[in-house]
Amino acid sequence: MKNKLFSHLWVFVCGMMLCFTASCEKMNLGENKESSTDDKDANVVVGTRGEVFDLCKRLNFIVYNSAGERVNQKDQTIDDEQFGQAKFALPVGEYQLVILAHSANGNPSVNKDFKINFTNAKGYTDTFFASKKLKVGEDTIHLNMDMKRIVAKIRFVPEDKIPEKADSIRFYYEGGSGTLSAISGWGVVKSKQIAWLDRSDFDKPIEIYTIPREDNDVLEVTVSSYQGSDILSSKVIENIPIRRNCVTTCRGYMFDGKVTKVEFDITIDDNWDDPINYSF
Repeated sequence: MKNKLFSHLWVFVCGMMLCFTASCEKMNLGENKESSTDDKDANVVVGTRGEVFDLCKRLNFIVYNSAGERVNQKDQTIDDEQFGQAKFALPVGEYQLVILAHSANGNPSVNKDFKINFTNAKGYTDTFFASKKLKVGEDTIHLNMDMKRIVAKIRFVPEDKIPEKADSIRFYYEGGSGTLSAISGWGVVKSKQIAWLDRSDFDKPIEIYTIPREDNDVLEVTVSSYQGSDILSSKVIENIPIRRNCVTTCRGYMFDGKVTKVEFDITIDDNWDDPINYSF
């Protein structure tokens, strides 16, 4: 009889933080050297519970080996019947288990060296992250993981009107990252990020997201309004302070085409950590 080890990971929401707890049961299993996606061969079972559905539309369960290579991955959308549950069959060894929750228009790219990349085409959204070393063997596994927000959100409150003829607004920004470390969750690439706002969304909050890097805490954003392919206005906003799990609210004239002096102050927000109010 082969011996296998089953790990059960449960996800729930606690305020604006996703918290993970896990209990594991030792089953009859063996020394399987090849990984398999069949449920009957699974030795790591991941499940979710709570209000995950309210915070994200996609879940990615990613397993790396100790060399930083992806060995298995489960991608799910909120419409999937098994949303929130994933099973892996892993040979005995050491792994890095990474879980992402987000609402991008597609799944991120999983690269070597423990890097995960979101793209301009798929968009940047509120994103939660957990990462844990996992040792698969004969002993029972006990996990206790916290899944935390890894993005900064920049909210724009224009003090002037969007040009009447505008049908879209483009945000081009540098200083953050679209690529994160699968170990720490920090941004690891100096990305040039782009986000678009269509006319149908002009009445919604104007917000963009980035993954902060450890070596930088400011963002430069160029806000341009368009009619078709014609630029109607363009505004550069410099030195916007950003922080992981923090909202920066930018207030000022966005569509006058001028570059103005930046001022900001910090206030408290109950939903995110220490939001920043930023005038320009």
